[in-house]
Amino acid sequence: MSVAHRIRQFFRALRPAPTEAERIAVRAVLTPPQYALFARLAVADQRHAVEVYRRVLAGGVADREVLQAALLHDVGKAGSGLRLWQRVAAVLLDAWAPGFLARLKARGPWRRAFRVYVRHPERGARLARLAGSSERVVTLIAAHQNGAAGDPALALLRQADDA
Repeated sequence: MSVAHRIRQFFRALRPAPTEAERIAVRAVLTPPQYALFARLAVADQRHAVEVYRRVLAGGVADREVLQAALLHDVGKAGSGLRLWQRVAAVLLDAWAPGFLARLKARGPWRRAFRVYVRHPERGARLARLAGSSERVVTLIAAHQNGAAGDPALALLRQADDA
């Protein structure tokens, strides 16, 4: 990913919360327990999830499970206390020095933000499973960051997440 893309991503994080119309659309896709997970996301993550959902829809996907995964893919970050600067640092390190990021997550309490970032797909998958999500939704969430190729739904989810 380019530096320009990451800068745009940072400014998109400052956009407002989802509108009431967007929340109604989200509730129509998610079950009540899933919506409770969505509601736990930071406002910037809710906004991002809605944007990913829109991109997946624009890609021609109407599959409810893929749309649920689009809305919940970052739920593993919910309640983590990650600050914006920590997210930016983790994303940039992931893009420019993933091996270094992997080493950072291993030790020290100040490195908690990096552990959260690296492990959020597996934590999100666990939370989605506890909320009654299907195994397909759980699998898409778990693989959304580094998943295997070959699954067109996963490829579209990853592309929408990175756009």
